[in-house]
Amino acid sequence: MMRRAAYIITIVLLSGMLAGCTSGFGEKAKYGITFYCPGAGNVDLGDAGVREGLEQAGYRGQVSRLTWSVSFNVAIDQTVQPIARLGAKRLAGYIQDYINQYPGREVNVVGLSAGSGVAIWALEALRPKYKVNNVVLLGSSLSENYDVSKALRHVKGKIYCYYSPNDAVLTQLMKLACTIDGKFGAEGAGAVGLHPPRGADRVVNIRWRPEFERYGYSGGHMDSTSPAFVRRYVSEHILTSRSAAGPGTTFAKRSATIPRVAHLD
Repeated sequence: MMRRAAYIITIVLLSGMLAGCTSGFGEKAKYGITFYCPGAGNVDLGDAGVREGLEQAGYRGQVSRLTWSVSFNVAIDQTVQPIARLGAKRLAGYIQDYINQYPGREVNVVGLSAGSGVAIWALEALRPKYKVNNVVLLGSSLSENYDVSKALRHVKGKIYCYYSPNDAVLTQLMKLACTIDGKFGAEGAGAVGLHPPRGADRVVNIRWRPEFERYGYSGGHMDSTSPAFVRRYVSEHILTSRSAAGPGTTFAKRSATIPRVAHLD
């Protein structure tokens, strides 16, 4: 307990340094931006898959990964909630900075596993009138009944939750620890879907189907960021006429260049 308390104190001290951290946006930001929140420990390379898949679908905007971990340890990030909460505050700041700099441009958020908690808490932390378009949760380790009604106040569209009962990380390993929102023994939204007590009409649960395997998503914990899967399915929640390659093209034939990911550290 003392070691855990010491760690939390360290995080609180770090928050003062990180709170003022700012990051510029790239050239492609004028076409819109998609923020990607990786899982615990920042160990996945999901932003590469999201970036490549959206590019293939015709997305012209910027894809930016939020490196929210300060421990780079999966177990610590999953169980010491202040780490994710701090990352969420930083992301909220980036979203607000972007909207201030590019009013009217589209903002989307994608979160994987514990990063889905960061994504949702960032929305909760936004100031009034700041909104994003859509949110995509992949393999979410939020508890399946987490109340997203506060987050939805800052979402113009919907929250799309992709889930798989075959996700061994959520159905087995996570239950030995806790959900990212601190519930023990609870089901993860990425395993059974997100079923909030309020706002369920704006939550779209998408269960894993065998056909997804053709696109690299076999129902595991991290393969939902396969470029092919992102191109075929996730891009549908991100692309609009403003952020795509242009009128008269189809998703299959669109070709555009999107910048290398901007690491918001």
